[in-house]
Amino acid sequence: MKKYCFGIDIGGTSIKCGLFTTEGELLDKWEIPTRKEEKGSRIPQDVADTIAGKMKERDISAQEVAGVGLGVPGPVGADGTVHQCANLGWETINIKNIMEELTGLTVEAANDANVAALGEMWRGGGRGFLDVVMITLGTGVGGGVILDGKIRAGSMGCAGEIGHMTMDPEDTGAV
Repeated sequence: MKKYCFGIDIGGTSIKCGLFTTEGELLDKWEIPTRKEEKGSRIPQDVADTIAGKMKERDISAQEVAGVGLGVPGPVGADGTVHQCANLGWETINIKNIMEELTGLTVEAANDANVAALGEMWRGGGRGFLDVVMITLGTGVGGGVILDGKIRAGSMGCAGEIGHMTMDPEDTGAV
């Protein structure tokens, strides 16, 4: 029976991790540093290692884990492909496939602000609402938009990325 799931938020400074029941109860939380050297190539293995370590610590078998939800600070396609994640140094990688191979668990990956908005709609301040807009502030600025209970990720997986909006197309940045 599937009793547990992991929530992983890959940030530009740290990776925040949570072990949850499938009903959404937080059982444990911890963080590890985001190692961005070598174009962030160590991040997937670091995440896989911390999940394996927590499973061992808690004596949780893979059969008891429903899956891993992975939030990435950049655009993520529906298939789990990340196309350029500036905060991590990633170019084009399919993080979903990589993490499934490393962990042996089912993995779903999406933009971090989008999954944060979904979490708020499910268990947080947006509970009971079908339309939610969320702004996230961390190493960067992000946003998630949910309409009629469905995330609006856009064609490239970054519809809510308000931190990358052009405010003044004539601004050259010169002072």
